[in-house]
Amino acid sequence: MEQLSKQKFGIVGFPWDGGASLGRPGARFGPGKIREAFSWFMNRIEDNKVYNVEKRKTYLLQENGIQDYGDIDIAAYSTEITFQNAERKVNELLNNDVFPFVLGGDHSISYPVIKALHDSTEGKIGIIQFDAHLDLVDESPIQGRFSQSSQMRRALELPRVNPEHIVQIGVRSINYPWYESYLKESGIKQITAREVHQSTPEEVVRETMRALEDVDKIYLTFDIDVLDPAYAPGTGANEPGGLTPVQCMTMLDLLYSEIDVFDIAEVNPLYDFQDITTTFAARIMFDCAVERLSE
Repeated sequence: MEQLSKQKFGIVGFPWDGGASLGRPGARFGPGKIREAFSWFMNRIEDNKVYNVEKRKTYLLQENGIQDYGDIDIAAYSTEITFQNAERKVNELLNNDVFPFVLGGDHSISYPVIKALHDSTEGKIGIIQFDAHLDLVDESPIQGRFSQSSQMRRALELPRVNPEHIVQIGVRSINYPWYESYLKESGIKQITAREVHQSTPEEVVRETMRALEDVDKIYLTFDIDVLDPAYAPGTGANEPGGLTPVQCMTMLDLLYSEIDVFDIAEVNPLYDFQDITTTFAARIMFDCAVERLSE
């Protein structure tokens, strides 16, 4: 049995959809529903052990390793105050040797959490973004500067986040024409959904980690819409041609031990069907907890 990690696995809810200026609002209800589905998986743990059927392996978990630290304090009238509250809470977890697993919320929630990792650590920050969308819009009269379409653009303004250390996996569909020149000039690495389908999950992860080989910390953000809408109907925007659950779980399994913070965004229970989307989000969180607490 592998040596147990001493780091706590910290669940944090970020029930915010104030950045859903174009996508469908409702992601504020995501953290509660994901926690509800998560309890179903937690029920399988006995004597700090759980058996993974697919891996044919029993995991021994750190006792009391999974802790729920509640929700970010939301100021519905102020994005600025809400994001400051998020930074403060995540900084506190990082400074107390807790691995933050943040439940969104629309995708604007990633920026203050990325900033918390950036400001509480030293060295270069790499970002792995599973997403249908690029989220590199600067600002617009409709969306402002801190929307669900802008968190990656804002992250690039942090001093130690470089575009060549951002890897976007599963991006697809149609977008604004200015993106072609911007992406060529910026150096952001993209592995489109079709390229993932034409490759293997293992090769995608190898390619991703090659791009991040000289970073000091890695942030992973998982937008649930990276999945094809057939597998995740409960999200802010549906984009055909997405990834499968098995592809995503295989890639994530290879990444859980490499990352320092994880967030999951855009789970929208108002558009879900029979909890399909929230259950998959909960499975991701459970798998991450098991992998990290049994290291």
